[in-house]
Amino acid sequence: MATSPILIIKTGSTIPSLIPRRGDFETFFAERLGRPLSSLDVRDVSRGEALPGPAGTVPAIVTGSPFAVHDRADWSEQTAAWLREAIDAGRPVLGVCYGHQLLAHALGGQSARNPNGREIGTLEVEIVIDDPLFEGLPRPLTVFETHSDAVLELPPGARCLASTSNTPIQAMAIGDHVRSVQWHPEFDADILRGYLEARAGEIDAELGSGASERLRAEIREAPGCARLLANFLEHIAKVPAR
Repeated sequence: MATSPILIIKTGSTIPSLIPRRGDFETFFAERLGRPLSSLDVRDVSRGEALPGPAGTVPAIVTGSPFAVHDRADWSEQTAAWLREAIDAGRPVLGVCYGHQLLAHALGGQSARNPNGREIGTLEVEIVIDDPLFEGLPRPLTVFETHSDAVLELPPGARCLASTSNTPIQAMAIGDHVRSVQWHPEFDADILRGYLEARAGEIDAELGSGASERLRAEIREAPGCARLLANFLEHIAKVPAR
């Protein structure tokens, strides 16, 4: 049986130091999903690559990014418009980090600089509403985070699914076919370590001297990552996980 396709809406690239040995966001997702990279239809909208027509049943995953939704770049606003049409047409969508924030913005919520500051490291999120996205996952849920922006206001009709004290809207549900998470289910401990090393100076400046070293020492695996992505495909998008 052929592997069902997934559309990866790429909104930028990972940190440059990771790419030579780990690849970019699409590789992270392929590895977590246990899929060949060839099964992903990758469109880098941050580089001007066109998206397919918004109607369709192929699930879309909107990646993280080094950019900010609140900068309102043309390519980002065009992607937001595409998302509105795709969601109206019934396409399943999962937003991750920037994708989470872009979905909120696109649908009438607010995404901006997090007033509580940067959130980075191996953290635990509280699941506040049971949802098929979290089937079989532990509570609280261990996740990988790296972000300075956040969803500050839910779009009309959205439900907050998970929370931390730093970022109250960690995950949201919109209808039965759209989900988003602030954390990175495509990461593993090695990828997070790369982010902590690359951003050590910023982290120490914002969170205090020695913060980056402490956060690196606290890194542990987050075994629910692959299951969450599989849950999105199986329970939300209604396609086989592999």
